Amino acid sequence: MNIAIIGPGAIGLLLAGYLNKTGADIILVDHLPDRAGLLNRDGVRWEGAGGDFHFKVPVTVGLKDPGRTDLAILCVKAYHTDAASRELNEAGYTGPVMTLQNGVGNVEIIGRNLSGSPLIAGVTSEGANLVDDRHVRHAGKGKTSFGPTERGRPGHEFLSELVSIMRSAGLDAELSDDPQSLIWSKLLVNAGINALTAICKVRNGRLLEMDPARSMMADLVLEGWEVVRRKKIKPVYEDPVARVEEVCRLTAENYSSMYMDMKKGRQTEIDFINGAIVREGTALGLACPRNDMATKMVRSLESLRTAKDQ
Repeated sequence: MNIAIIGPGAIGLLLAGYLNKTGADIILVDHLPDRAGLLNRDGVRWEGAGGDFHFKVPVTVGLKDPGRTDLAILCVKAYHTDAASRELNEAGYTGPVMTLQNGVGNVEIIGRNLSGSPLIAGVTSEGANLVDDRHVRHAGKGKTSFGPTERGRPGHEFLSELVSIMRSAGLDAELSDDPQSLIWSKLLVNAGINALTAICKVRNGRLLEMDPARSMMADLVLEGWEVVRRKKIKPVYEDPVARVEEVCRLTAENYSSMYMDMKKGRQTEIDFINGAIVREGTALGLACPRNDMATKMVRSLESLRTAKDQ
């Protein structure tokens, strides 16, 4: 299978390191010529539970050979999904597209821009931090689950091969017949953890040690849970507060992606996480004031960062 990984960020480099161990033909697709040149010249350092090794895969600026590509995996931040999927369309790509991105809305954006492509959606709880453009740190093992958004597209043979490749790479991969459930289940956990760790500037586990933060985390998740209930989506767990607290314990020493984005001066995905709960709630006639406040607080911190840079 010829796989193009779109976006050499933390998850993109992590997946490239995993999949490069298999017989799959892997390329990375970037939009920054300087970074692509750096990665082509120096390769990538992969550090973590799976060892510390160096690997190289071809890195192109834009997808150069769409007809030869069997699968495109979007690993860009959610706010870049629109541009990245448009660029794939302009390159002439019509094959299957997979999204394992954070937040809600990626599936719909990709579907609009690549209407002829079969779409595979899901989540991964593999942890990854970008040390620098050429160095990814594996922060923890997790499960990668996904499934087709439209029954029969792509076919079972393709999906089975993809699962087999991922498992042979060392990923704990599985198929799901309800990718929306996967996406919303992860969204609720991210909504409870990410914004608070970015605001409080703490590792995930510290949220359980501060009573006000722990209470706020539960409130954020329960607001989202009501949105999910009204949308008639069945999450993969029964107790959302117990689940978010379990994730905090399991990833106690990790920094959330939103914390890392804030620390590095990057835009966050708040609009696709807590902001998405607010938007979906509004569409259902349901107020989500705590998620609205968390969204506004993170946006305010982003504005402060922008003002300092000027």
